[in-house]
Amino acid sequence: MSRSTSPRLSEAERAERRARDRELSVRAVAQLRTSAGWQAWLRVRARTGLRRYSLGNQLLIAFQDPDATRVAGFRAWLALGYCVRKGEHARIRVWARCEPSKKRLQAWRDAGATATEKPRAFYRLEPVFDRAQVQPLPAPAMPAPLDPPIAPIEGDTLAWAIPELETFAAGIGVTVEREAMREGCDGYFHPAERRIAINPAVSVNQQAAALAHELAHALVRLDHQPDDPTLDYATEELVAESVAFTVCSFLGLNTADNSVPYLAVWSEHTPDDAFDRIADLIDRLARRLEDALDLVEEPAAA
Repeated sequence: MSRSTSPRLSEAERAERRARDRELSVRAVAQLRTSAGWQAWLRVRARTGLRRYSLGNQLLIAFQDPDATRVAGFRAWLALGYCVRKGEHARIRVWARCEPSKKRLQAWRDAGATATEKPRAFYRLEPVFDRAQVQPLPAPAMPAPLDPPIAPIEGDTLAWAIPELETFAAGIGVTVEREAMREGCDGYFHPAERRIAINPAVSVNQQAAALAHELAHALVRLDHQPDDPTLDYATEELVAESVAFTVCSFLGLNTADNSVPYLAVWSEHTPDDAFDRIADLIDRLARRLEDALDLVEEPAAA
């Protein structure tokens, strides 16, 4: 029996599809300029499994499904020990890199393999599925855990993360000290002294959150602000708290009750044309801290 195939699109139809795909990305970026859109992106960025996506794909996911918690392609879910439920349809599309086909590469070789004419990789929107659309594969499959252990803000389960964050600080030439502070103050960064002070009176988990926040300040002040004078105090605070929120979520520490209302206030004072640039900065800084912590196997999650 012959296998059915999709009808080949005309050049005009392909151009129309590309235009629709680009428009979807434009609308996803535009959503950043609203308080609700900014918070939706931060929540998506903070969730397990989504931080590995590019910023553009994070924005697409947040725009198409703000409640998404972890997304992957059909085969990727199988590799994790899950399968897409029967009858589910992909409601999210993300940009995926597509390599030239073997047929195109062979035709290029047959034509003389001119370097300037070698077929290039391209990107197209591909369907992915949220974790709400999948279920564990039956035994003997061992589905991978999808969530980090939940860490209470008043606990000490993140004691392992503090030395790693302090090592990261030392790597950028910043010292970390403990200092008695007034109630309500968890820490601060002193740029001239390249020093972070943390309040030892707060819980260990809260110290980890404060350290992530002050490290974001340090990265902005030492690595980025000299090249970008538009990063005023309000914008820098938006960046630092956004980075801390996403890094804490990566650690399993939910600071949304404190962070999200605070972030909404700062974002309302941010120029509209700066949102995509600031989001890119937040994503890059958060990745640096997450990568430093990702090298360590947290005992409770082993």
